[in-house]
Amino acid sequence: MKLSRKARLVSLATLGALIMAGFFFYSCSSEAPSYMTVQPQLRNIKNQVFASGTLAGKVEVDVGAQVSGQIQKLYVKKGDVVRQGDLLCEIDPQIQENNLKTAQAEEKLIKAQIKAKQAELARNQLEYQRQQDLIRSNATSRQELELAQADLQIAQADLAALEAQYEQAVIAVDDARTNLAYTQIRAPMDGTVYAIPVEEGQTVNANQTTPTILKLAKLDVMTVETEISEADVVRVSPGMKASFTILGLQNRSFDATLISIDPAPASAEDSSSASSASSSSSTEAVYYNALLDVDNPDGLLRIDMTANVTITIAQKEGVLSIPLTALRSDDYQGHGSVYVADDQGVVTERELDLGIRDEQYIEVISGLPEQALVVIGDDVATAEAEALQRGHVPGRFR
Repeated sequence: MKLSRKARLVSLATLGALIMAGFFFYSCSSEAPSYMTVQPQLRNIKNQVFASGTLAGKVEVDVGAQVSGQIQKLYVKKGDVVRQGDLLCEIDPQIQENNLKTAQAEEKLIKAQIKAKQAELARNQLEYQRQQDLIRSNATSRQELELAQADLQIAQADLAALEAQYEQAVIAVDDARTNLAYTQIRAPMDGTVYAIPVEEGQTVNANQTTPTILKLAKLDVMTVETEISEADVVRVSPGMKASFTILGLQNRSFDATLISIDPAPASAEDSSSASSASSSSSTEAVYYNALLDVDNPDGLLRIDMTANVTITIAQKEGVLSIPLTALRSDDYQGHGSVYVADDQGVVTERELDLGIRDEQYIEVISGLPEQALVVIGDDVATAEAEALQRGHVPGRFR
């Protein structure tokens, strides 16, 4: 049966109206928001502090010259291992030998003067005794007696002065003998020679400052001198375990122990910085010097190597964790919250008990099952609104 022309027109008009209504409906409807979710995972978490530093010997000594003169002989070279008392260097001893001879001659001269004065004193004592005997028998005058007494007292004073000079002469001889011994420079400890800033034939002057002849260090135990920022220094303490790598062996980790942390930054030792501390404290970073000890039995570590230090504050293995970016609140006291979507697509806010954290993840102690879908990423503001209203979340989860 054929439709009339009027019926066909009505059908076409109805179809067109339906098409336009559908187009209008879909063009006016908003696209459902899309969310990213993540599930908690079991991870190993380490709470760590990172710093950089340089290696130094556990004990370093600058061996200097205590007398002036020309270096006659160097008995060691860089890298030599020496024992305490070993001869390292010899300075021309001639000047010191002459000084010793002069001091010894002065000592002998004063000693001879003392003997002469002792004889004079004995004679004056006899004369004074004789004048006392004569005065009793009125065979001499009071003036002669007083003169004899004065001569005796003068001789006694002269002898005391000579004895003091003799003590000074003995000290001068000891000093000269000591200075002569200083021309032979010996190792003050066991160690390795790591620097020799002088050469044979060079003249050193010890009158003003002590010139450094060579440098010794004990390298069986090394020290890492590092700087810890003020943000991290409150989290570390002596005794903590640490590790570090060096540029030449970045895949090998060396175990170390944090030994000490300075109570004030290095800038506190500079008196010139005190006046400008108030103006620069808000703009300049503050670092505290710290020392770490590491055994070096094979001598692989060397002075002034760069060390990338990691200090472990706390660590746990196989703990439930989520990305730090998933947290919606965090009081840094062990409490926080996240947005969680259930199987029905309903978003709620969950309060969590939190544990240790690293640079990317944080431990969840309680408040979150392993199968939970934690909302992260796009359109968190909408998720927050949905969580507050506890309404249905449009869209899909992926």
